[in-house]
Amino acid sequence: MTEAPIGLADVADRVDARLHDLFADERAEWAAVDPRLVEAIDELERMTAGGKRLRAGFCYWSWVGASGAVDGNDLDDTRIIDVGAAFELLQVFALIHDDVMDDAATRRGRPTIHVEQADRLTREGWRGEPRRYGEGVAILVGDLSHVYADRFLSGADRPARAIWDRLRIELNLGQYLDMRTAASGEVTRETAQRVALFKSALYTIVRPLQLGAAVAGRADDALLESLEAFGRPVGQAFQLRDDLLGVFGDTTRVGKPVGADLRDGKPTELVAVALQRATPAQRRLLATIGTPELSDQGIDDLLTVFADTGAVRDIELRIDSLIRDAIHESNRLAFPEQVRTTLVDFATYVAARNH
Repeated sequence: MTEAPIGLADVADRVDARLHDLFADERAEWAAVDPRLVEAIDELERMTAGGKRLRAGFCYWSWVGASGAVDGNDLDDTRIIDVGAAFELLQVFALIHDDVMDDAATRRGRPTIHVEQADRLTREGWRGEPRRYGEGVAILVGDLSHVYADRFLSGADRPARAIWDRLRIELNLGQYLDMRTAASGEVTRETAQRVALFKSALYTIVRPLQLGAAVAGRADDALLESLEAFGRPVGQAFQLRDDLLGVFGDTTRVGKPVGADLRDGKPTELVAVALQRATPAQRRLLATIGTPELSDQGIDDLLTVFADTGAVRDIELRIDSLIRDAIHESNRLAFPEQVRTTLVDFATYVAARNH
């Protein structure tokens, strides 16, 4: 399954409409103060376009299951749509800052904010150093996205707010661990799995599921634990698929330069498995990972190593195993069958997606 499930597309449409309204309102308010302020909002809106809305989808359908709204009543409850919008804005905050940290040139097929703004300073003949200006603007726009995300949770009760606060901490600590391990070259399977736990399994799947249940008024330990048991393997599979797409995907579909993770030295399970199985000659090629000037031919050589060592097959088998685990755990969720089926569809989609 590579096309988004219907249940996810429906949520995405509602969240997109909510984000559109937010930006329209903010644009009108701040244009009255100073028209130049709207530029930051425009940049933020540009960055929100085109996302899959996975976090919003998992959050929404967990809320449906926990609230008993399967029959169609209150499916447009603004509270849960606001939470979905909050997830998308938090994701954009993370992406913008990631792009600065990684010095990424493109995102979702367009120039990243720091690149676009650096070019703007040069085009306009403004004063200052282009790189510093571009990165400064990007950081501020990312911070603005974080503020808007947090504002959407302003009315959350204590259990929901506790989950939201924890996931934000986990997201930032996961990014720190990702940067640190890439810089130190600590590419082990254990390290890669820990980074994936923070940056994908918890942030992308588990916490959205738990927050949806909490917004529905069901934050009891038994349900939160069962949601984590289902969500963790889905999140791990999501990250493993992301790792494969980062080196074998199509740039136009993935939305970021394929091969960038290899140049940045990202600690992935794919690399860790290849290192475990590599011959001396293959290890010499793998040692070029983390080299910014790594050539396209060098990347092609690494792809051959990943295939020849069996690392790709190993990761594919692990993805399949994780999704089987998730499907097994889905049967234990105290949700109506329709909701469990929808969440399994989502799990299958994130594991098999091609972008």
